[in-house]
Amino acid sequence: MRSGPITETWKWWSRPPKRDERMLNTKVSFCRIENKYVIKSDVVPFFEEELKKHMEVDPYALNDGHYQVNTIYFDDASDNVVARSISHPDYKEKLRLRSYGGTHPIFFIEFKNKFGDQVYKVRIILSEEEYENIVFHNVMPSKNGEYAHDRFIDLLDDFSNRHGGITPKSLIQYERSALINKPDDQYLRVTIDSNLIYRRDDFTINKLGGKPLVPSSSRILEVKIERALPLWLAHLLNQYGIYRDRFSKYGASFIETREQSEPSLSLEASFSSLAESHGMGSYQNSTRK
Repeated sequence: MRSGPITETWKWWSRPPKRDERMLNTKVSFCRIENKYVIKSDVVPFFEEELKKHMEVDPYALNDGHYQVNTIYFDDASDNVVARSISHPDYKEKLRLRSYGGTHPIFFIEFKNKFGDQVYKVRIILSEEEYENIVFHNVMPSKNGEYAHDRFIDLLDDFSNRHGGITPKSLIQYERSALINKPDDQYLRVTIDSNLIYRRDDFTINKLGGKPLVPSSSRILEVKIERALPLWLAHLLNQYGIYRDRFSKYGASFIETREQSEPSLSLEASFSSLAESHGMGSYQNSTRK
């Protein structure tokens, strides 16, 4: 059992995924830089066309270039994880359980840790029974003798112990389009999330439904890179007036719940308040085009 900060344990997973690993939808552990942007929906078709001149559609995006993402975020009784996240510290960590739906869904549990601009992620696969045990019975998975799996279980135990126990707090669902770099290019992944919804009860992960998380006119763009932005992409973002913002989906669901206690506040006004809370000063600029 580990105690205290777990910074050193993440050095074991400190590289971006290789191309062949992206083709294996099983365990993925890596380090990369992630930049987020809020963009207007009417910009997306033109922006995506430009992206496709330099990138390929993600092989997992089988539904006309899209796929569903369903994610449960865990926190303690005092919501300390999300409170730390929206305060923008140099280091923050999140624990989430994710599935992509489908007839035979796969369940992952993963840590997402951020040190400055670097994002570290590690995940393991869960059986459906293990997913149900964690979410509905607060029973954590057991070790199985596999090094990577058991190391993750140690991290999970440490996280739970440091927080005095954890429970599911938000379920966030959205449709994602994804593009990846061409075979001989540097690592690059671009995703655009739409139709974001959330709920803070009923954690049946692949059951769709919830309240809007952002206005229907907005999309969340994420750019994942190993080092610097490719020059062509930096020019493209500048051309469309898209500027980097701070945005946390889990943080947004927490703030949105609080904002909705004011019945007269529209979703657009609520999102503007959310943007201000996240330090997203460029939100208005990024939605002009």
